[in-house]
Amino acid sequence: MQQSRGYEVEVELQLSPTLKIRVRGLMEAPGLKEAVALAKESLGELAEAYPVSAQQAVRRFPQELVPRLESLRYRELVEILLLYEGPLSREQINQRSRELGKEVPKNWLDTEFFRKPYKDLFVAETDPSGVRVYRLSEKGRLDAEEILNRLRG
Repeated sequence: MQQSRGYEVEVELQLSPTLKIRVRGLMEAPGLKEAVALAKESLGELAEAYPVSAQQAVRRFPQELVPRLESLRYRELVEILLLYEGPLSREQINQRSRELGKEVPKNWLDTEFFRKPYKDLFVAETDPSGVRVYRLSEKGRLDAEEILNRLRG
């Protein structure tokens, strides 16, 4: 009979652009393979307990726009990201834009993002976890919709 060992396991589940659950603990298992299987099982239980709503699932950047990213200014890309993916932190904006293939640089997000005339397009808020997130103002939403209409031409 194989003796169990303790493996420290951390499981993380991204529920929305601004909300994730991270669970860390010690799992008793005969080997690493079994500990990983237990962690996957825990992740499945978390996913069932906190399902992503259909509204959240739909709010993703439109794939048909990805080939046109190069024609967008950083501001325009940020507006479309916020329109589809909801409130995001600066780190999340940088990460999502990088995943899409046109990174919005952190130095732009730290400076230009807050300068006129851009600052009227965005609203800064603090989410329940204390993270500073940004969403579109009504003016920003209208501007983002104009950008989409132009791209879809």
